Amino acid sequence: MTTECGCSVMDRKALLKDFKNFELKDKKLIESYTKPWKLDCSDLSFANLFIWGADGKMQYTIEDDVLYIKLNFKSFPEFFWPPIPKVGTEYNYKELVCKELDYLESKGIVPVIRNIWEPFKEIFEKECPFLDIEPADITWDYVYSREKLATLKGKKLHGKRNHINKFIQEHPDYEYRKLEPSMYDDCIEVYDEWKEGKGLSETEFANERRSVVLALSNMEALGLTGGAILLDGVIKAFTIGERLTENVQLIHIEKADAEINGLFPMINQQYVLHECQDVEYINREEDMGVEGMRKAKRSYYPDYMVKKYFAAKGRVTTEELSEE
Repeated sequence: MTTECGCSVMDRKALLKDFKNFELKDKKLIESYTKPWKLDCSDLSFANLFIWGADGKMQYTIEDDVLYIKLNFKSFPEFFWPPIPKVGTEYNYKELVCKELDYLESKGIVPVIRNIWEPFKEIFEKECPFLDIEPADITWDYVYSREKLATLKGKKLHGKRNHINKFIQEHPDYEYRKLEPSMYDDCIEVYDEWKEGKGLSETEFANERRSVVLALSNMEALGLTGGAILLDGVIKAFTIGERLTENVQLIHIEKADAEINGLFPMINQQYVLHECQDVEYINREEDMGVEGMRKAKRSYYPDYMVKKYFAAKGRVTTEELSEE
């Protein structure tokens, strides 16, 4: 006898359970599963899981040396990311996937597994042919060479150089500083001013602001670095990132006073110059299908995209997956 996904129900274990919120104390444990895969995607950064998964939006459980990450953004039914076995352990990946599908089906939810990263896509195609796998480009990460973002050389980035040159002409006494705890409250003020006129709902604003606060308040524990641009001693832009792999820096948050011409490209370049000297690539995360964000990220001409996919039983469109 088999389940709908095609897995044997003989001696099947009970449904996944004991899901927990991500807490700072879990960092070493979670990274013992994620880091050995050496993925250049933003999703599995512990900092991302902690700051964006607050209030139960992302939860995890571990069973038989496999990490399962479940997501619930309230405006969209629960879903999973791919099961993450410990590197070097033996596993039947089809059985692991079926555990996720069983859990969702038990709650009456159409089972969907999202953000399937390239190495896992190959495993899915081999072990789970009963699932339809499709690209989900709204989740693809934009990755750029450090040299490109640091120098802005070439005709394509001529406009970026012009914006920065104009900024320097208008603000010759600007100052770049590495973020320190004494600067965190001022960064929150920058965020609060930035969000005005952005059309965010109160819920969206509260959720993002909480994530920004969590990142700023726990930078050392999360292994984050940050930088800020100051004008007349006042912070007007800041950014936060981390070392994702030996060769890739990940940018988590970047906010600036939108009324100051050239400030966004300036904080982008200055952080790369000061905090990313010994990496080759910069991952600036996904665009979430937001047109303005997509336009901005494409304007820097990424060197490559970190592709991700989703899997479901039957056809599901990317539009159906885009609401969060």
